[in-house]
Amino acid sequence: MLDLSPDRRAAALIEAALQHAQATRMREVAGPFLERLDPEARLFGEFLVEEIARLSAQVEALAQLREADALSRAERMRIDPLPFIPAERRSAAAGPEVAAEAGPVAFDVAAERFTGFGWYPAEMTADGPLRWSGLARQATVQLPALGGGALRVTLALRTPFGMPLDLAAQEVFLDGLKLDLSLVSQDGAVATCEGVAILPDLPAGARTTLLVAGDRFTDPATGPLRDTRALGLGLGWLRIERAA
Repeated sequence: MLDLSPDRRAAALIEAALQHAQATRMREVAGPFLERLDPEARLFGEFLVEEIARLSAQVEALAQLREADALSRAERMRIDPLPFIPAERRSAAAGPEVAAEAGPVAFDVAAERFTGFGWYPAEMTADGPLRWSGLARQATVQLPALGGGALRVTLALRTPFGMPLDLAAQEVFLDGLKLDLSLVSQDGAVATCEGVAILPDLPAGARTTLLVAGDRFTDPATGPLRDTRALGLGLGWLRIERAA
């Protein structure tokens, strides 16, 4: 049984569905008889089927409304307790309105809040924590969206096996927008790069996805210490902030 009293739009939609169901059932029953009638009589018969289905749906909806009106307060609360909860209690349960993070937000790849896919486990190097991409064709990281707009992403990148870093050959995206990375500094094997993307305005608490899709390399060395993994770009840390 449906409680239609609080929402007349829902009642109208359900009544229309009832009418459609009744008409379908009646056409199946009356179909063989209608087929034996001449065209004009058949049109009148089909009209009667639709009218009877409409009236039947209204009667069914009214019956449900009568049942709903007869419910006790306890029964109504059991079906849908929300309308009986005071507004101040509902507001308190919802908690304070979420505010977008102001940024900048930075963390290294060994941090607990690092959430991504397609990366090898974090490892410690002489330059700090590092995660290699390459476990899948694409590697992703979830970042706070900071409300969207113009966002700058700064990355500490490293190429595997001593390969030179060719930024033009790297494909890094933020929510599907390609970041044209520029080199900020180079410290040994680690390159600090940054790029800007302009996202649409996003609600507080929304996340954005950084995606790395570049070449993968294999270790040119031989012998028992050879790294058998196929590695892409390595990531040490990253930062996201609003671009000035």
